[in-house]
Amino acid sequence: MQLFIFSQLVGRPLLDTRQEKVATLKDIIVRVNPQAGTAEETYPRLSALLAHTAGRNIWIPASQVASFEERAIRLASSDLNLQRFVRRDGEILLGQDVLDKQLVDVEGRRVVRVNDLALGRVPGEQELRLLAVDISFRALWRRLLFSLSGEYPRAREPLLDWAHVQYFGSLVPAVRLHISHDRLGKLHPADLARILEDLSHQQRDEVVRSLGDEVVADTLEYLSSNEAADILEEVPEGRASDILEEMRPDMAADVVVDLDAEKAEQLLQLMEPEESEEVRDLLAYPKESAGGMMTNEFVMLPSQLPAADALRVIRAMEETPEFVDYLYVAEVGTQRVRGVVSLLDVVFCPDRTTPLERLMRQDLVSVHPQTPAEEAAALLTTYGLRALPVIDDLGELQGIITFDDALDVLLPEQLRERIGHLFTYRRGRRAQEHMNTKNA
Repeated sequence: MQLFIFSQLVGRPLLDTRQEKVATLKDIIVRVNPQAGTAEETYPRLSALLAHTAGRNIWIPASQVASFEERAIRLASSDLNLQRFVRRDGEILLGQDVLDKQLVDVEGRRVVRVNDLALGRVPGEQELRLLAVDISFRALWRRLLFSLSGEYPRAREPLLDWAHVQYFGSLVPAVRLHISHDRLGKLHPADLARILEDLSHQQRDEVVRSLGDEVVADTLEYLSSNEAADILEEVPEGRASDILEEMRPDMAADVVVDLDAEKAEQLLQLMEPEESEEVRDLLAYPKESAGGMMTNEFVMLPSQLPAADALRVIRAMEETPEFVDYLYVAEVGTQRVRGVVSLLDVVFCPDRTTPLERLMRQDLVSVHPQTPAEEAAALLTTYGLRALPVIDDLGELQGIITFDDALDVLLPEQLRERIGHLFTYRRGRRAQEHMNTKNA
């Protein structure tokens, strides 16, 4: 397949049918949505050339281009429309709007810089389309050599297929572009979070506006609370409160703390009362305490409940907590903790009529809500627990500290960023659901 490299084409003369130079190529125009309301094409087709002649930029439609040749571009007609170029909706200029811009390599799950572009023909078609981008550093070097010598080196790095590239309408604010970000929404939330960190504010806001509340909530939980708060600050209050409702209460509380105080209160008031109360309960504790790092989503069941009934209760829950490895056993009719039982022990219990009090461990390792966060995290790791209960002076369970929360406290910030959520329970169930849906 013959490819035409964008930086090699720019500056070429445009020849009319008499082989006379009539203009110089300045840019190439493609259409990302040829019909308003339809899905963008995989490979945007050549719409027109932007050429310079007689001191002005003019528009030459693709139908008037006869051929691209090594030293020139030949036109099929000698007639030129000398009206000044006016951009139309759906059009992007490869040099102005794509070259040297940040886009997303969806397959590679990364933000990339476009250092050059390649056009060509797909099988069975004669028209030129945008097929790929060159993200290699050597592409920049080749552009420099070409600008100095006029000779373009033939050796090229492997190109990135445009089908794997996510473009952004915010790069061309002057026109309407129908750009879908559904492919980004199908990425794992951890991958999408890393991408959002590397995008510009305009691109990031564009992605957030296009995705559903649950996807955004899952993604925010993989960002720092400061970054998540920055994103929510740009979201209308009604939607921001809906996103907070989709987040784990402890994560939502961390984000609310980093919001402007007035906006934080507005969002809490807009949330459903039950979800708002869960977040407010957590906000009552200092951030550096066990209460400040715990989540108040856990499973507590009465001590007399048989194993079979315990499993039925869990299955019937409208919203199952993210962490269900441990079931906390309470005195009947109270929130006072008597012990803890592993979910696995309940599942594999040979006699399903056995009450939880006979399966539980009573030597419960716990902390008080006011225990310093570092001390609580160290205790959890010392005993090799996956979660640590937080119990108040009345013996009532207020929340649990999960292993990933302990890592957030114990690990240096740089190391936390490197390993991400390798050992996390955060969004564990939803992340697994996401992967199951993707692989289905």
